[in-house]
Amino acid sequence: MTSCLSIASFSTSENTARSTYFQKSCYSVLKRKRHFTSGLDVHVGFLHEMNPSKYSLAYDLQEPFRFLVELTVLNLIERDVMDKQDFIRTENYGLRFKPTGARKLTSEFNVMLNKGLTYKGKNSSWSSILLLKTRELAFYLTGKRKKLEFVNPVYKVERDDSEELRQKILDMSYSEWKKMGFSKGTLHYMKQNAKSVKPFTLNSHVRERLKNLGC
Repeated sequence: MTSCLSIASFSTSENTARSTYFQKSCYSVLKRKRHFTSGLDVHVGFLHEMNPSKYSLAYDLQEPFRFLVELTVLNLIERDVMDKQDFIRTENYGLRFKPTGARKLTSEFNVMLNKGLTYKGKNSSWSSILLLKTRELAFYLTGKRKKLEFVNPVYKVERDDSEELRQKILDMSYSEWKKMGFSKGTLHYMKQNAKSVKPFTLNSHVRERLKNLGC
């Protein structure tokens, strides 16, 4: 599916700079969650250079969870949440958030971290999973655990605006839609959304009807 990866009124170079800055800022938030290190020395890492001035272990632990940052950035850009007024250029031409931009980013990232999922039969969140995996690492290093894995749980992307569903909406005739008990205006609105590159959602009863048709 084609995604909307540009922000209105921004040039291509500005979009790239802002997207990169979004990601760096999210990683910074993740790095600051040092309580996730479960008593381990945050300066002793495995993948990153060990330096007293760097949180090497925090950098290591964020690697398996990079997708959370990338999804946060995509959500912000797709929904056109950010605008030029949320940024400022420094004297050295660096890019920084204004307070409004910082609040938008941290709010969206916290939503992502608190997103619910089921892991080992229990309700959890990605924030809790990050802490759990760090504890598993600590147990592994101290010999209390024989195996260590960061493969599970797997993030499942659930969207109403999949490419398959978009095409189903575009191919559907108004007569077929009317037989399902819906108005012509509703389908027209849905077709406009399906043609757009922006994300959209569907009412539960509409989504269920489309699902029964094989979507």
